[in-house]
Amino acid sequence: MIFPKGNRFIHTLVMAIICFEGASAVGKTTTAQAFAENHAAFVVPEVNQLFTRPENEPREWYFDRQVDRWQIAHENSQTNELVILDGDPFQPLWYNWAYDYVGWQKPDFMAEFYERAIKNKMIDFPDLYFIFSTTEAELRKRRLSDGTRQRRGFETHLKMIEPQRRYFEAVKIFSPERVLFLDAETIESNVKFIQKRASNLQLLEKSEAEFLFGKIIQWLQENKA
Repeated sequence: MIFPKGNRFIHTLVMAIICFEGASAVGKTTTAQAFAENHAAFVVPEVNQLFTRPENEPREWYFDRQVDRWQIAHENSQTNELVILDGDPFQPLWYNWAYDYVGWQKPDFMAEFYERAIKNKMIDFPDLYFIFSTTEAELRKRRLSDGTRQRRGFETHLKMIEPQRRYFEAVKIFSPERVLFLDAETIESNVKFIQKRASNLQLLEKSEAEFLFGKIIQWLQENKA
């Protein structure tokens, strides 16, 4: 679809859901906001931005909220050319794996939850992942310059970067058109990169979700973070 934006014409697509992922302070949220302001996209924030955690958090609470995020994305994809998920709805799979499940939900629980949600068509994989990356020095610089967020656990999150990349490299092997890696230099360059790729996106078969999930679970079982 092509539609006017000011005195320009923007090439975009219909009913697509994309996802931004990467380390804390890499620029996912700021890029999502900038893209939405300039290219008519709907943004679904992270769980902790959308919901308040209960004091006695039920075992499935965080997972249920990821399903809620997907439902918000899906509903808004009916009326918006592009929906951006700020954070992967399947994040617990690779995040818990990256920390060897210490203090987090175990593999069997997560596999059963997501398998059930996929079969019931309550959640699916985004049409395209953009995995943001930059140097650790640049992440620290950006963290210090951002006074809007405290970024608790920043140091802990740095340990997730390499395992996260390995995980999405594996996803790309199983579903080559679903993952792109982005060198997040500036917000402007991020937006240009995403717009160029998203405008040529070919929507993938939704029936692929169960197959892809099975391959991911097998890979997580066979590989250590």
